[in-house]
Amino acid sequence: MREHLETELAQAAAELKAHMATWEYAFAMAGGCHGGAEHPAHRATRARTDELVRHCRDLQARLAEFAL
Repeated sequence: MREHLETELAQAAAELKAHMATWEYAFAMAGGCHGGAEHPAHRATRARTDELVRHCRDLQARLAEFAL
């Protein structure tokens, strides 16, 4: 089970890293004086980022249970 979680975490972390290396992510997370980062077109990118981060944190927490 632990090996499966470690593999799944590695895959999720790689997916998050690849997502964060996209132009879509860069534009969605950029700041702007007129709120360009809050443009509706970036909502899906921000939601995907949140989903990937949440998944990685969940897997890390589940792995931490084995360390107890």
